[in-house]
Amino acid sequence: MNKSAKRVMFFMIGCVFLLSGELLADGHFEFSLHYSRWTLNVVKGLVENMVSDALESDLKDRFIQKIQEQHPTFVESGYSQNVVFDAPGSNVGFEFRFYPGGRNGAFSLGLAVEQTTMKVSFPEVSANLQLTDVNSGQAASFQGLAHGQFVIKPLSFHLNMRWEILPSKVISPYFSIGAGISTSRSFLDASYEYAYNGTLTLPDSSTEQYSDSDSKTLRQIKDERLAEGKNFPLNFMPIIQLNFGLRARISRMLNLTFDAGIFNGFLFRGGLAVRI
Repeated sequence: MNKSAKRVMFFMIGCVFLLSGELLADGHFEFSLHYSRWTLNVVKGLVENMVSDALESDLKDRFIQKIQEQHPTFVESGYSQNVVFDAPGSNVGFEFRFYPGGRNGAFSLGLAVEQTTMKVSFPEVSANLQLTDVNSGQAASFQGLAHGQFVIKPLSFHLNMRWEILPSKVISPYFSIGAGISTSRSFLDASYEYAYNGTLTLPDSSTEQYSDSDSKTLRQIKDERLAEGKNFPLNFMPIIQLNFGLRARISRMLNLTFDAGIFNGFLFRGGLAVRI
């Protein structure tokens, strides 16, 4: 996170504490803890197709490059693959919330700190690459299995606005909208890894084994690009929030919240809030 963003965050937190006496007296102040499950599997079919298209170019190029080190006259004549996709994750956070309209006010403003784990994985990618020897015209084939994953654990700071539809009732639907920004360190600590192995069947029916693997962080990729004189577009992760949920009052001070929404993916969240 850059210095300007840090100043804004500390200023907002300072204002909350400076006003805490008045807020506590008027009952406009709330703090909460929440836990969420994060995923992209809600739209698994759509994401799987998009990921498959991106992987096809990358994996195929890696296979061909490796094979052509030993067989430079082999060129692609066909390619197909099947991708298994999974995107699980979790989130935990702490939030301060201010209700300017009082205890029964519908609108509130929240400031939250979130720790999220987002994992995009490919447990199994099976590939079938068809090759032709440009000199002899004979065919060869490569059967490969690959797997990989990308993991990012952003620590982020968020500002959001929430509107309750029936704020004076025991059960109140609500929706909220907000945005956040991760710290630079947690963003650049994101890592990816992949590995594959496969068998090349030559025109004479003999076979050769191939394998490769790699793992890097975004920080390493950034350093490599800068060393090559190239730009690295982002040093943090922006996060968009949009949630719909229910607030259930279990006492004058305690509320339970349940909601679902968008958080650079999808979140399903439960929380406990203390209102004074």
